[in-house]
Amino acid sequence: MLFMSNLQAQEAKKDSLANERETSIKEVVINGKKPLIKNKIDGFIYNIQSDPESQSKSLIEMMKKIPYLAVDSNENILFKGNTNFKILMNGKETQLLNNNAKDVLKSIPANTIQSIEVITNPSSKYDAEGVSGIINIITTKKMSDGYNASINFGTKFPKQEQNAGFSLNIQQKKLGISAYGAGFLRNNPEIEYQNYQQTSSNYLDQKGKISGKGNGGYFNVNASYEIDSLNLVNVQLGSNFSNNKSEDVLDSYFYDQNLLNENNISANNSKSNGNGFETSVNYQIGFKKDKAQLLTLSYRFNNYDYNLTSLSDITNVLNNFSNQIKQNNVNQNSENTFQIDFVKNIKKISLETGLKAILRKNSSDYDAVPESVFNSDEFSNKQNIFGAYFSTKFNLFNWNFQTGLRLEGTQTYVNFGSTNTEVNQNYFNLIPNISISKIWKENHSVNFGFSQRIKRPGIIRLNPFVNKSNPYFEITGNPYLKPVVNNDLMANYSFNKKINLNIGLSYSFSSKIDLKVSTYDPATYITKTTYENSSKASRLGIDYYLNYPVNKKLNISINGNAAMFFINGKVNDLFIKNDLFTYFIYVSANYQLKNNWTVNSNLEITSKMPAGLQNRTNSFVSSSFSFSKSILDNQLTFSAYINNPFSKFRKSVTETFGDTFYQNNYVRDYYRSFGININYKFGRLKSEIKTTKRKINNNDLSN
Repeated sequence: MLFMSNLQAQEAKKDSLANERETSIKEVVINGKKPLIKNKIDGFIYNIQSDPESQSKSLIEMMKKIPYLAVDSNENILFKGNTNFKILMNGKETQLLNNNAKDVLKSIPANTIQSIEVITNPSSKYDAEGVSGIINIITTKKMSDGYNASINFGTKFPKQEQNAGFSLNIQQKKLGISAYGAGFLRNNPEIEYQNYQQTSSNYLDQKGKISGKGNGGYFNVNASYEIDSLNLVNVQLGSNFSNNKSEDVLDSYFYDQNLLNENNISANNSKSNGNGFETSVNYQIGFKKDKAQLLTLSYRFNNYDYNLTSLSDITNVLNNFSNQIKQNNVNQNSENTFQIDFVKNIKKISLETGLKAILRKNSSDYDAVPESVFNSDEFSNKQNIFGAYFSTKFNLFNWNFQTGLRLEGTQTYVNFGSTNTEVNQNYFNLIPNISISKIWKENHSVNFGFSQRIKRPGIIRLNPFVNKSNPYFEITGNPYLKPVVNNDLMANYSFNKKINLNIGLSYSFSSKIDLKVSTYDPATYITKTTYENSSKASRLGIDYYLNYPVNKKLNISINGNAAMFFINGKVNDLFIKNDLFTYFIYVSANYQLKNNWTVNSNLEITSKMPAGLQNRTNSFVSSSFSFSKSILDNQLTFSAYINNPFSKFRKSVTETFGDTFYQNNYVRDYYRSFGININYKFGRLKSEIKTTKRKINNNDLSN
């Protein structure tokens, strides 16, 4: 369980309150049984603490209830049906969420989170990356003189998952210190999977078993010191780690003209570990004549190293021939960021402007035994990004406006050591943004918006390391990838009385997207997968949310979407379409009993989903039941749950189709699960800690 910085959360709260004071732009609060959603001009805030289900669910499970969000069959978060978005913590990027978001969000108890801000139309002050938008996780806000602390523990089985974490906040006069940390263990029992591939003259049938173990952790300390009423300094240090092991045995049968041509047994053992470090310094300067005017100077450094080693023993049963492949891949990633932000009010107009520079370096040293020219190299990628933005908020004729421009220039230099090959890319992007909203009769609000966003390829997509752990498949990145620009049009309507209703319409479109491309080589019988800027995609969708308090004890909510995806591109000069109608429905019921007992039930229905130009995942239905009990004036909370009690296993199917082949891959994984969570909060605080209102948020890169 990952516990976040209350200090950073206080920053988010103060920032929000300052914006309300600085402008005449209004916000509307949707008041049901408890206030769950607060609409903003660029999105909304979902109050996790006001949702009784937060006592028994993890953060990733709670995201299924939030408008515009969903979770697919592989536990990946979808933002308007898209996996490309940015996740921030208290308005700040963290390494662990960039590199291991799924495991981290599964390990965070929802009751340790204050709220989740969903930014559907990010303003120009945010970096241009994150095609669908931004999810900002805000931790518990209260931070005052004295101290408070929290510890919790959770366990889940038969897939064994244990989580433990803590947070500690101390305030002493002008000095405030916040520390939090977490750790998790994973021990996944052996599961079965199968891969079937058919071509015009042959077919491949693979059956395998895989098991794995893993652990990870995160620690962060944040300190703020108020020098005087106009000067404030904030320093943050953080580190994280992850380790994973897996054992995979694969039995492959290859038939040519219906005759068994090969029978390979592959035993693959892999190990991976990642270690990260980050630090930042923020210095905020106020002005006596104008309290709303602020100048913030910021610096951030972060480093993340990731190592992967795999050993594959492959035996050809028919020919009684064995060989071994050992692969090593060492990734090193670091960046230095410099930023200046200036905020000022001119009458009722709020102005923000700033400059930013990110100096990023990624490198990969990979090799294989036996060595091949295609699978041994030293790869270096240097990327410098320089940005400037201007953003304004104002009210005109009872309509709220937020608009701005962001200019980003990118310099990319790529070098392959063994071949002395260089790739240079330099480009500029001018990113516009506009949001318009209106509130009338207190219960109704509408929002309209247009934005452009950039998707830059990360190290995973760029890395030319060739993964050959499966003898019939090769997976590699493409260092020649270019960024993608996404256009997004949106409209949203909200109604509040007894019923809380939110309906959003959106249309997004992009060209030259860097999607996966798979091709089959009939000479070697190998399917090669990489990324290419060769596709177009668009989504026309409706997202809806309904919360209905039936009575004082029973509450029912529905979150969902329906969308049409249009995806097309070329593979080996052959035009391929992957158009698909999709839907997601999540129904939740909550009943409050006496003596702080709460019972919850949920039903989830997800349709087939596109997973790229040539891929689709299967539909599924899931259900869950849980209860929670709070004692000691709500300081101690116990909860227990069961997921999918009617199905022990589930098949996760991914279909891949090409010009000369069809592939079906399924994993038979555990579906039924049980778990318990315990959370204890204690301490007493009196006065709030001050912290800088502007910090570095490198939400510009996508893996």
